Amino acid sequence: MKSAIPILVSMLILLSLAIMPNVAAQPDNEKVPVIIGFKDKPDATLVKAFGGEIKQEYTIIPAIAAEVPVKALRGLSNNPNIEIIEYDAEVHVMGQTTPWGIERVGATQVHSTYSGDGIKVAIIDTGVDYTHNDLVANYKGGYDYVNDDTDPMDDAGHGTHVAGTVAAMDNEIGVIGTAPDVDIYALKVLDSTGSGSYSDIISAVQWAADNDMDIASMSLGGSLNSVWLRKACDNAYKDGVVLVAAAGNDYGGRVSYPAAYTSVIAVSATDENDNIASFSNVGSQVELAAPGVRINSTTLYGGYSGNTWSGTSMATPHVTGTVALLLNTPVPANYDTNGNGYWDPAEVRERLHDTATDLGDAGKDNFYGYGLVSAAAAVDVGTTEPEPEPEPEPEPPGSDMYIKDISMAIGTKTGGPNTFIWATATVTVVDGDENPLQDAEVYGVWSGMTSDSDTGITGTDGAVTLKSNSIKNPASGGEYTFTVTDVVLAGWTYNATANVENGDSINY
Repeated sequence: MKSAIPILVSMLILLSLAIMPNVAAQPDNEKVPVIIGFKDKPDATLVKAFGGEIKQEYTIIPAIAAEVPVKALRGLSNNPNIEIIEYDAEVHVMGQTTPWGIERVGATQVHSTYSGDGIKVAIIDTGVDYTHNDLVANYKGGYDYVNDDTDPMDDAGHGTHVAGTVAAMDNEIGVIGTAPDVDIYALKVLDSTGSGSYSDIISAVQWAADNDMDIASMSLGGSLNSVWLRKACDNAYKDGVVLVAAAGNDYGGRVSYPAAYTSVIAVSATDENDNIASFSNVGSQVELAAPGVRINSTTLYGGYSGNTWSGTSMATPHVTGTVALLLNTPVPANYDTNGNGYWDPAEVRERLHDTATDLGDAGKDNFYGYGLVSAAAAVDVGTTEPEPEPEPEPEPPGSDMYIKDISMAIGTKTGGPNTFIWATATVTVVDGDENPLQDAEVYGVWSGMTSDSDTGITGTDGAVTLKSNSIKNPASGGEYTFTVTDVVLAGWTYNATANVENGDSINY
């Protein structure tokens, strides 16, 4: 292997999705970047009426990205047509990988039969060096959301490294990718420093859906949740896009977003001994593990990573390439649940679960998920049958869940001459028999004295307490209102019509 670049260990594209920070300290005429979500059709005229400059009008979600004056935020948030306004935060670079992983997942064993030919893969990253000898023939286009043009050339190297693990050609030079004949499309959402905007990631997911991508590979992630990122991923998934994302590199921290969403395959990283990488995030959302330590791949200016890169960013493209190989194969009857003759995202995931190499505790666990992804086993659809289905567990008391109660409280704190006031909303989620539901993700928005979004996960009592932004030395009393916008829990349906209440208010 050629070497050109010194080691970059455990970089992670860290998506800092801060949701509507307190902007009270900013001048009223200063404009802030936001994602404005509408209850129905987006209204650009309304945004412009409040002095907003439109950046992007979406079709995958009912939202508009814009820069809006601070003084206009409250007026916009109180408009009855607005659902949620989120701050458009920055994203930052994360991870790295090597061809020992290509062999470990068994990809080379099937290249003589399946190589990803004709499968469309969107690489949502820093761009791709499409002049690289190992990538040039597979590159088919894309878009640069950083510079708003059709030239997504990589100027950081991360996206090129990811692309090589997916698609480096079988051309006897450099390295070989997991699926060396796929069509790759570069969607540049991160600049040369590894920074970008949340709104651009939504745009890239929308592009992938609109342009009939089979797979979207996202070696990026963040610690904070976002309603609109989740909805964009969910809608792309419904449109048939298989979404794969990095679990994160926070040394055992919680799975990052968007990997933590139910519509996305979350990937943790392993080393050469099949141990979970020390830097890898873990949790119940981890679906598959893949090689992510000391990975060699393509880099800028025709080079290769030499001393190698490590990270869940490097594990992710191993799964992406495996999905591409699987999509080349015919769908056996026992997986073709829709009877449509082709793999849909849910069927792909089931096949990968059934054929993964089980590591760690028997069955699915929080470190390896269903196990180490196996391209060799996944594409052997003619001889490999899925493992016998376990005995069905008893159905939950009810498939629907709803809000049983929202309790409000006022909090205060004195610091020197200043007094800070905030509100809390404790939301309780139950099933049809009023049993509390743990691990339900509750989404909501504050209005009145503050304008921010919150999300949290219920505990064993089915409750989660969400806190509004603080108000410093308010001139007079006022009202805090919290409204639940969504509740998400795998295997359950949120029935908002059964809610005892959708929101509540409190005065101070």
